[in-house]
Amino acid sequence: MYLSSVSSRLHLHDTNSWELKKSYGCYDGLMRDISWSDDGKYILQVNCKGLIEILTPADHDIRSLQHIPLKDTWSASFHREGHRNVAIGTKSGNVLIWDTKNKTITKTIPTPTHQASVNYISYNAKNNNLAATMNNGETVIYGPVSNIPILTVKLNYSKSVSAMKFHHETCWLLGLATDEGHVVLRDIDTNKDKAFFDNIHAAPVSDIAYSLINKDVMLSSGYDKIVHVYDIRLQNVVSTIKTSYTLSSVAINADNQVAIGTRNGVVMIYDLRDLTNPFTTLKDHSEEVKKVAFQPSRKKPQLNEISIQEDSELHLTPCKPSPGKPWTSDMFLISDSPNKDILGVSEKTEDNRADSFLVLMGLDKSNEDDVNKSQFKDSSMFERNKRFDIEKDTSKTSTPLQNQVAENLEFQSPILNGAPDDGRPLNLINGGKEKISRFDSGIVKELKDFIELSLADVAEDNKNYFLHIMMVLTKQRLSLERQMAAMSSQISMMQQNQNELVDANKRLVLQVEQLKYAANNNL
Repeated sequence: MYLSSVSSRLHLHDTNSWELKKSYGCYDGLMRDISWSDDGKYILQVNCKGLIEILTPADHDIRSLQHIPLKDTWSASFHREGHRNVAIGTKSGNVLIWDTKNKTITKTIPTPTHQASVNYISYNAKNNNLAATMNNGETVIYGPVSNIPILTVKLNYSKSVSAMKFHHETCWLLGLATDEGHVVLRDIDTNKDKAFFDNIHAAPVSDIAYSLINKDVMLSSGYDKIVHVYDIRLQNVVSTIKTSYTLSSVAINADNQVAIGTRNGVVMIYDLRDLTNPFTTLKDHSEEVKKVAFQPSRKKPQLNEISIQEDSELHLTPCKPSPGKPWTSDMFLISDSPNKDILGVSEKTEDNRADSFLVLMGLDKSNEDDVNKSQFKDSSMFERNKRFDIEKDTSKTSTPLQNQVAENLEFQSPILNGAPDDGRPLNLINGGKEKISRFDSGIVKELKDFIELSLADVAEDNKNYFLHIMMVLTKQRLSLERQMAAMSSQISMMQQNQNELVDANKRLVLQVEQLKYAANNNL
């Protein structure tokens, strides 16, 4: 696992040894923001000019995978599930959804009435709301399904928001911090404050973070060189860290390790259970640390998980790679295949032979897949087996065959209770054996050919019978997958309708509140 910290360069430190493992720099000036995808595979970086880049750690280096070729971008955030969709805020106030697989804009959310740059953008825990904080202090809540703003959060006590982030578990809880030193938790369902910490910092608040272990624990860092630890449920400060540096960012991981970035280029690492002194101090940056972020733990890959494609069309300024092993193509899987349904059901075509197991295995030499014909083969197979059994019983009385036919074949004479065939008296010649000078080799050949042909016929019938069974099972599986795909589509449509109803309900609640407010003012 890595701790990422960004200044003029991006550094990745190993959280076990705290050694600098990777470094990456491509642009002049300080970076604006850095964040990880929830699966821990990709890094989203925004530079000082607003250009957005997607990176990934590869061996001993950091690999640039994709530059998002949009103008006037200013902030960005990965979708909470996977890494395919990226929400982007622009300087003009637009919010866009970028598809990293197809490299296109899939959604464009309308610009609000008062245009201002989108400084911060964040998905909530269930991805059914997207918050965008503008430069004028307003935070607009969008419904990604309906693509319309459903709520505007305005703070009466501030017009400058310095940090914004949705809670990682509670989907309706939005954290905001201001330049006046306030920290507030807003309930977006009722548009009321859940917790308000008035002037908790004596200077602008630089960042906020939520504990992954205890959902009631929150941290905030400020330019007043202080980090506060809050109990959200009790709405009080439970601990305070005082430092000698101006603090610019804060992050916490699942091991209760707290990383604090400073404007002096130092990153301090604390243990939340002992905040007396930092147990590690990292001094690899020479300029302000704009953002620190821990790599999330890797999740199990999903069936439809898609790797982000590398950007090969853009010819941008070459970056300065960090020392390490050269990157090879097997370090990152780039998939150019079209996105398939999670069930992997192929589309229906007019040629039904595509579903045939024989065609898929390359065993259909006649290019025919007739069900009636296969049934006929199946019934005739039993008749051939029956015929072979009768012939096999008949051959049991024949003379045992040797592996090779010789001119002089020697075997036991069939002497029974009586005289020999020539009528001579019973005697044992050459120790009870009779030598036959000649034996008809044509009989041996015919019997041998008969057995070989019979065995080959049985083997062919068994193979065809097995393939017929596999074909029937394959068709049943494909039929079940189609039914599951249809059910999945219906469930998705029901979820979409439910989200639209929730958005409509929120708008009605907002209108009711506005009408109540207007009625009170008129009185």
